[in-house]
Amino acid sequence: MLSENIKNLRKQKGYTQETLAQSLNIVRQTVSKWEKGYSVPDADMLEKLSDVLEVPVSDLLGKPSEAPEQVSELERISSQLAILNEQMAREMARRKRNRKIGIIAGSIALFMIVAGIAVLFIAVPWNRQIPPGAVDNVEVVKYESEFYPDDDLDSAVEVIKQVFENDFDGCELTLLQYMGDDYCDTESEARGAQTVVFRSCFVTHKVSDESALNSDSTYTNWYWILERTDHGTWKHVDHGYL
Repeated sequence: MLSENIKNLRKQKGYTQETLAQSLNIVRQTVSKWEKGYSVPDADMLEKLSDVLEVPVSDLLGKPSEAPEQVSELERISSQLAILNEQMAREMARRKRNRKIGIIAGSIALFMIVAGIAVLFIAVPWNRQIPPGAVDNVEVVKYESEFYPDDDLDSAVEVIKQVFENDFDGCELTLLQYMGDDYCDTESEARGAQTVVFRSCFVTHKVSDESALNSDSTYTNWYWILERTDHGTWKHVDHGYL
């Protein structure tokens, strides 16, 4: 094949593509296209190439075709170049067709990926789509306390509701019950700080995969512990099963 012959004969002469191009007064990219089979030299350039590489034109073209004696050498060369150009045109058309097929296939694959992500997005809600903890319908049972007035217990309830709303996404608080003075007095002595304790019940609807809670479940006897701060307000310090 002409492209391989040019490349092999150039290397046999010890020429680089740049050196050969300079000898022919052309740019290196032209030599590169010849050797890659992207183009072929015309008849005049083929003769110059044979002179520089010091080989007959027939060696560049390979086995010469059987031409009648009356046909000149130049006509024979032109005929072979026409054949090579036709082969080259068919090869370039094939490559162009394959590129189009690749682009279409890539577009279809990209569409399938995007469609799959869209379906997944619709079918599996993200964690940020899970609603915050619901506290609007909670029943509060405070009983009678000798330690804390109602507004003091009310402020403790508000602290618990705020924590539940922020940290218990997908859950609904249904009950808060003050555990009584005796229980809170014992807890205060153990902690060395004025403490109030509530028992709660809540249900889970849809919780995130990272949550330790189970979806569609009911949790009872879940305790909330708050301590009095130096400013006289309540601070949430713990919750869970005791």
